Amino acid sequence: MKKITLLLFILAIVFASCKDKGAYTIEGNFADNAYDGKMVYLQKMDSLQSESLTVIDSAAIKDGKFNLKGVTEAPVMGFVSVGKFEAADPDTPVGTLILEAGNIKISFDKTNITLAGTPKNDEFNNIHAVMNKLTDMISKINPQDANNPEVGKKVNDLQEELQKATFDFSKANIDNKAGEFLFYSSAKTFTKEQLKELISASDSTFRSRPEIQELLKQLDRVRPEVGNPFSDVQLVNQEGMPVSLSDYVGKNKLVLIDFWASWCQPCIQEMPNLIKTYNQYKSKGLEIVGISVDDDKSKWLNAVKTYKMSWVQLADASTMASQLYEVASIPHTVLIDQNGIVVAKNLRGKALDDKIDEILK
Repeated sequence: MKKITLLLFILAIVFASCKDKGAYTIEGNFADNAYDGKMVYLQKMDSLQSESLTVIDSAAIKDGKFNLKGVTEAPVMGFVSVGKFEAADPDTPVGTLILEAGNIKISFDKTNITLAGTPKNDEFNNIHAVMNKLTDMISKINPQDANNPEVGKKVNDLQEELQKATFDFSKANIDNKAGEFLFYSSAKTFTKEQLKELISASDSTFRSRPEIQELLKQLDRVRPEVGNPFSDVQLVNQEGMPVSLSDYVGKNKLVLIDFWASWCQPCIQEMPNLIKTYNQYKSKGLEIVGISVDDDKSKWLNAVKTYKMSWVQLADASTMASQLYEVASIPHTVLIDQNGIVVAKNLRGKALDDKIDEILK
């Protein structure tokens, strides 16, 4: 009888241990009580191709705090928002965190988000911190200082720091859903060498995916560097139809490719200069092809109208153009001559006008 009791006791411990494996709790708080009484939702994507999120848990906010809990077999990316993601409260940011075993802490302070409590969230918080610094700095740039070399260097330094933090996290987590998600969402910011390194570090299942195989083919193509022919790539026009870059480049026109996004302050601040350049040289043979890297189509199209961009506007829906042209930060420009040869990169303002004038004179 004692042996049976002991056996049951051991089994109970084993079952309890299995039950707690992968268990997590999320302690959340806001800077004030403005959201008290509202519901906060924890959501995840069913797949990387999914266009919607699945609610995992929800809780009411009380005294600026909320608690969520659940179990996950492996680390995945979670999204926390006041209101469901599709209709999240516009006054609060959507928090991203890593669902893994342990006590996760997430704090919302106006537009900033802080993570802590578990190893992967401590690491992921580094990305949040750099992103917050970059966003804050860009928001404070005076339009008159947009072309100031010192300001540009500070922005570029932060973009490079963010890119490195994102790459390091992706590489350390490429064997789980959190790392995979960051790989797909940030692939356009990685260099050719970094993409190859990440794919090499992944397992055979990840490497065998059709989109990864296609990416590897693209990465092995000749780079469109200065002096080399441009590389064709498929994009999407404003009507959502597929088009090729070759529909606009190599047609006996000087073409400026401008990679930009509606959320990129330096890009928007550069638009008056581009409009001036376009109006000055379009009758002499200049065409501009804007390539948006926006994830939100409506924000892309609204920005085109708002800032009166009258030149060709396309979207890099597959991120292939950004990868092929190694766009690590934006704005990123590529100047291609009438014969389809890349003649310059990342020229802006007077330097761009001088180069265009030299070619079209």
